[in-house]
Amino acid sequence: MTTSSDDADTTELVVGLLADPGLATDLVDRVAGDLPGDLGAALPDHRWRVETARGPVGLDSEGLLPMLRRGAALRRDHGWDVVVLVTDLPRRAGTQPLVSDYGSDECVALVSLPALGAIRLRVRLRRAVVDLVEGLVGQPTAPPVSAARHLRLTPPVVRVVSEEPGIDSHLALQGTRGTVRLLGGLVRANRPWRLVPSLSPALAAASAGAAFGVFYSNIWQLAASLSVPRLSVVAVLAVTAMAAWLVVDNGLWERAAARRYRPEATLFNAATAATIGLGVACMAALLILMTTLAALLVIPPSLLPGADGFPEVLPIYVRLGVLSGSMGIVAGALGSGLTSPEAVRQAAYSTREQQRRALIDDEEPNAHAEERT
Repeated sequence: MTTSSDDADTTELVVGLLADPGLATDLVDRVAGDLPGDLGAALPDHRWRVETARGPVGLDSEGLLPMLRRGAALRRDHGWDVVVLVTDLPRRAGTQPLVSDYGSDECVALVSLPALGAIRLRVRLRRAVVDLVEGLVGQPTAPPVSAARHLRLTPPVVRVVSEEPGIDSHLALQGTRGTVRLLGGLVRANRPWRLVPSLSPALAAASAGAAFGVFYSNIWQLAASLSVPRLSVVAVLAVTAMAAWLVVDNGLWERAAARRYRPEATLFNAATAATIGLGVACMAALLILMTTLAALLVIPPSLLPGADGFPEVLPIYVRLGVLSGSMGIVAGALGSGLTSPEAVRQAAYSTREQQRRALIDDEEPNAHAEERT
């Protein structure tokens, strides 16, 4: 602990935040400036300083997070009083997904971003850090209704006593709402919109397929006659077909060879499907917009069926864009074969998730050998 130069009765405590590369680092950089004020409101007996460092948090041989060992090393190296690790990998205690946990002996804590969900991540991360530091340092003499208290009482988060050596307690998710929040957080950590630049060969093939619809008059008539529900079904089926092709063609479906991974395989596969699906949906939206603009530029309104004037014919342009874009998405599945599986994996998964899957892939041959024996 560092003594304050302003007040001999007040100590200054340094909180160190180590963040995984990617989303965790971005969030930590954004909240670090607000945390001293949050901590001062929750724990007024101390003055607070927050320092940050970039990961990786690290993984052990089983793809788990060695929280206590890593945190103790950081305390020694940086002279921090409290260490909070922020990772974009999920953490579990048995079958319960964890938001955070801490060990008071080492003054080390960990926040798992996926368990914070997909929205309001900055606010939830600030509350989680305050909650952890409050547990490590002690309760304030006159506690306000702090952000940490609000976090603890917000379903589906509950506090549970830890059975792991060196870990005092956990904040855990429970129930269906907790599972949905974790799934949303996994997808958010993967940042599905990054998939679009990696699928440039597929986008090129999709653009060529969509252009066919713009220049083929029979497609104009079909687009004008299709109802909105039927056209929506066509678009959804096209996105689903390409997403399924990407998952299968690039080997993204996780096959848990080791018994300890099987309970998590369904969740991770659901996150993969949602990530790829949203990434393809982003590409489809971009393609539909481009196709609609191209149709407006190339096709005179008088040539479209049922055209009485520009305001009335505008919905037909949009329908043509959706139908031609959906055709292009199906064609884009063929172009996706020109994209390397490594590029798709890098775009679809966070850095930590890529490392976790690599460790599992390395263990698969050994696991199969153990099952045969």
